[in-house]
Amino acid sequence: MKVFTLVLLATLLFVERAHALMCFTCNMKKSYINCLKISFCAIDENHCLSEVVSLTVEPKQKNITKSCSSTCPGSGYTTEKTVVTIRCCQHTLCNMFSNGGGLRGSSLVLGLSVLFSLLYTLVRPGA
Repeated sequence: MKVFTLVLLATLLFVERAHALMCFTCNMKKSYINCLKISFCAIDENHCLSEVVSLTVEPKQKNITKSCSSTCPGSGYTTEKTVVTIRCCQHTLCNMFSNGGGLRGSSLVLGLSVLFSLLYTLVRPGA
């Protein structure tokens, strides 16, 4: 069963989804570390978004939302008590941080990293 699962996961990793963008996704999280879920975007969604809502009054807080989008809504806005920063980008996993820099590494390296992590999970002692 483990071998079948491993082969299935490896196949899914290396079969390219036609034009599918991958973005980090989360909703109203307090930290970037809580926004590491990776999602495949729909075919018509060709942007990754990162929106940070920061309070300018005490208690100063921020809420982070990341998603896939078919449009880029703009750069953000400021009100009396909040600053909203919106960043758009158009390559895989580019919305890691709000500046849109993201991950630009090789998809092969990313795929191998995920594969080795899965391998370790499947064959580690006591699994």
